[in-house]
Amino acid sequence: MARPSSPNTRNFLRILTDPQRIILLSAGQGDLTKGFENVLDLYQWAYNKGFRPNMDLDSLGISVNNQQPQTEDSMVG
Repeated sequence: MARPSSPNTRNFLRILTDPQRIILLSAGQGDLTKGFENVLDLYQWAYNKGFRPNMDLDSLGISVNNQQPQTEDSMVG
């Protein structure tokens, strides 16, 4: 098991599951780094709207789609 990160962590290595990788690829239009940055931007938006980690996503007033994200084949190409 990896050691936990600290607030001073500058870089981290994470092994992505296939669904996580697909989500980041989708968010970045085929670019994992851009997808990661877009997910961070989305969280910043949600935080600015008052969302906190202990809150249910329904508190944002958006519809959550629990379907699987699109496949990698449809994103890269």
